[in-house]
Amino acid sequence: MRLRGLLSAFSAMLLLAGMFVAVHRGAYGRGVAERIGGINDGLEAAEVLRSELRQKISYLRGRARIVRAAERLGLHEPTEEELVILDLSGMPSEGLGGAP
Repeated sequence: MRLRGLLSAFSAMLLLAGMFVAVHRGAYGRGVAERIGGINDGLEAAEVLRSELRQKISYLRGRARIVRAAERLGLHEPTEEELVILDLSGMPSEGLGGAP
C-alpha cells in the first residue's frame, strides 16, 4: 500500500514536471516568435528605406536635375573648343598605379 502511494506521488510529480516544461517551452516559444516578428518588421522597414534611398539616388543622378543645378551655379556644357581629349593609348593597361 505504501509503495502504491509512493508511485502515485512520483507519477504526480512527473506529470507536474512535464506540465511545467510544456508551459515553459510554450512561453519561450511565444517570446522567440515575438522577437522574430519584431526583426521581420525591422527588416521590412529597412527594405522600404532602401527602396526610397535608391529612388532618391536615381533622382539625384538624373541628368535633368544635374543640368538645372549647373545652370543655377552658372555652369555650362563645354563646347568642342573647351574639351580636352587625353590620349591614353600609351598608358599601361595594368591599372591606375602606372606600374608596367
